[in-house]
Amino acid sequence: MKRLSLCIVTTGEDKKLERCLSSAHTLVDEIIIVNMEPTERARKIGASFGAKVFDFYKSGSYSDAGNYALEQATGDWILWMHGDEQLDHSDRTRLRDLLYMEQYDLIFLHVLQYGTTNHGRLRIFDIACPRLFRNGIKFQIFSKFQEMLNYSELTSEPGEEERVGIYPLKIHEYRQKSVHTKNKSNALRELDQLGRQIGQTEENNHWYAYHLACEYYRLQVYRPGFKYLNNVIKHYLDAKELPPSIIYKLKYSVVLDEVSTEEVDRGLQLALRMHPDYVDFQFYSGVIHFRKKLYAEGLHYFERCMELGEKAVGSYLVRKGVGSYQAAYYKGLSLEKMGNIEEATESYIESLAMNNSFKPPLEALKRLMGFDFNFEKLTNRLKGDHVINLTDLRAMLDVDQKVHIQIKKQVHST
Repeated sequence: MKRLSLCIVTTGEDKKLERCLSSAHTLVDEIIIVNMEPTERARKIGASFGAKVFDFYKSGSYSDAGNYALEQATGDWILWMHGDEQLDHSDRTRLRDLLYMEQYDLIFLHVLQYGTTNHGRLRIFDIACPRLFRNGIKFQIFSKFQEMLNYSELTSEPGEEERVGIYPLKIHEYRQKSVHTKNKSNALRELDQLGRQIGQTEENNHWYAYHLACEYYRLQVYRPGFKYLNNVIKHYLDAKELPPSIIYKLKYSVVLDEVSTEEVDRGLQLALRMHPDYVDFQFYSGVIHFRKKLYAEGLHYFERCMELGEKAVGSYLVRKGVGSYQAAYYKGLSLEKMGNIEEATESYIESLAMNNSFKPPLEALKRLMGFDFNFEKLTNRLKGDHVINLTDLRAMLDVDQKVHIQIKKQVHST
């Protein structure tokens, strides 16, 4: 039986360590926690889950602490997580199956990072990260400031298959703190320095390039990220191989950050031809057409999204909602812009029924119903095939005090 070690380096920013361990402890054979902060908190929480906790105060280097954690691991495989992350509940039981994939030494998992945009809106950064790797391959974290493995250990001999896998098992990361201007400037300088350092090596560096692109995108700086991703794509095309879908996924996710150019649009259409069943690309294309006011074309893409759904296909990392409630919401927006108000209303209701914690379709319904909007009228429309938690829906209603009192009266009378 393969053994799995969970390795975590904790810092002062990790406020959700207990939740992290709760999501993973029954799936691993040992837990290694390296504590970089001189506090009792990590030690107490770790001990409650049977973890081995090591204090590491002698250096402020994240890479030193990370490598120390890797040295303590005794499992056949290592799962790397942050203290403010948790395994997705619906995916977690599949984790141990990955330990028996003999063709891989490193597996990228699906990481969802929750934060804010430069304008203060919620932002979900959706990427693949190297989080599961075979112990004994001499993997190390070599950057002082970035969680970057020495991918050179994966360089394959000519004619050999690359021993890297991609699997749609989700990890949720809840680092909601915005990046301050000073910290962002420091991070960009470090990335630039790291890029020059890697560029001077002769080793196969396309996974380094992907990592750097992820970091630039996380900081919402896209031009250098584009450059690195184009280098990765060129690497695969030169080898006459189809570039992994995660490369294109990251490259064109800028669409959701309202960054769109003709170059992005053309490139996305090419990616869509290469991966026609990838629901994320259909959704991105729909958003681009909607913003161009090509509503009928956008509607086509959103309907295609709902046909494809969100079932994981191969190594595709599917963004939550693009094959269901988000697609239904954008379908409603497109129909509304086309003047089909009744159909738009049905699409918004369908979106709510799919995820009643998703607020935009509720706001759209309030906008369409105007002064006639009330809880009773809405719940009547939700009867039938739509299944929705009305208690949660009531909690979401963001209305003025007069309408709120009206809703309370109607609820008590039913």
